[in-house]
Amino acid sequence: MLKVENKSRKLIKPEIPTPENLKCYNISFLDKLQLPVNEGIILFYESKSMDIRLLQESLSKILVQFYPLAGRYIKNDLSVDCSDEGAEFIEAEALDVELTELVAKTETADQLSDLFPDRYFRVDEASSDPILSIQATHFPCGGLTIAVSVCHRVFDVSSLATFISAWSSASIDINNNSYRTIPSFDLPSLLPNKMDQGGGGTRVTLKQSTAVNVLKRFVFNQTKTIPIPNININGKKPVSGVRAVSAVIAKALIGLDRAKHGRSREFIIFQPVNMRGRTIPPLPEHACGNLAIAALTPPRVGGGDIGIEELVGLMGDAVRKSISHHAQILSPNGVGRDIILNTFKNLGETFQNTDRNVIIFSDWSKFGFYNADFGSGKPVWTATGQQRMRSNLTVLMRNKEGDGIEAWLHLNPHDMLCFQEDHDIKLFTDIS
Repeated sequence: MLKVENKSRKLIKPEIPTPENLKCYNISFLDKLQLPVNEGIILFYESKSMDIRLLQESLSKILVQFYPLAGRYIKNDLSVDCSDEGAEFIEAEALDVELTELVAKTETADQLSDLFPDRYFRVDEASSDPILSIQATHFPCGGLTIAVSVCHRVFDVSSLATFISAWSSASIDINNNSYRTIPSFDLPSLLPNKMDQGGGGTRVTLKQSTAVNVLKRFVFNQTKTIPIPNININGKKPVSGVRAVSAVIAKALIGLDRAKHGRSREFIIFQPVNMRGRTIPPLPEHACGNLAIAALTPPRVGGGDIGIEELVGLMGDAVRKSISHHAQILSPNGVGRDIILNTFKNLGETFQNTDRNVIIFSDWSKFGFYNADFGSGKPVWTATGQQRMRSNLTVLMRNKEGDGIEAWLHLNPHDMLCFQEDHDIKLFTDIS
């Protein structure tokens, strides 16, 4: 087990105090419906010259623009007190392993858990909890990991990627106040969480799982191409590697569910879809907050004859329909709130049906984490962290070269052992 010793812990405040008119940041209606979890990413750097002082100084500069991240979430008020109390920054040291060894041999997320700030695993415990926590961990013979954890009530993964891009740019040129990544915090005004329209007091929330799951990495590389005979499904654009990998995993999970229950049950595939650039009117790429909506495939009985190509088509159709259905969520007439509310009600009913196999895919492949250069080179690897989430959840990320997919799958330990023996999983991954 990896041994990590914390050397220091401090709060990094914005270089310039937040103006009084920005002190209260009310989260959006979509923000308030999110699970009380933290989103997290670890970036692995082989450089021996990463300057911690520079990381902290550039963080202080960039928090001026990302001012809610230096505040504290007030759960009862559905708002952030932008008090400039600061983001948590931990400096730590790994005692018994080299970075190159971790990159080469890590299979499960529990091997990386000590590289995350402990705040990543503790959510909504106190109003004094930082919204943003960072841990920089040194390794004995050089190398550094930067783990970033942020409250999902305030940021989604796209927003996290925006923050990391801005922070890394500021680190490269600490004296430059003109950054390429400029965040927008307009979402709460476009989708306020308190409205006069019908159902204003209704709240829909999705419950977390209390089950103990394993989070394991499966690597799908370019040398083991997934055969999809009709590359243009239904006349649409070519199938992405992420969707092909998702279909392989979904097929294996459907087969696993059939073997467990002795019969074919209904399955639904749930995919969060980033709506930036897809709403009418479109929002900028760097709009911060939560702006991912649910794409659900229709309920379908998972018989043994269902194939990879069919699953690709089901998932693609669900995404296209969901994007079209949610295009108006930011319209000024308030209809967006009702669209979101109905979607979350359907989502809640889906998860509450215990006789249905719900399979979840979250695509992180397009967020550019491998471009995060803090002045000493780009990451050699990126990884996600384990959460108290439902089983059957897969996070999909690109490899460093961009020609393969790393799939991080949550399953209970017994199911994981069975999943690994699936024919297609063994055929298309590095499992021997």
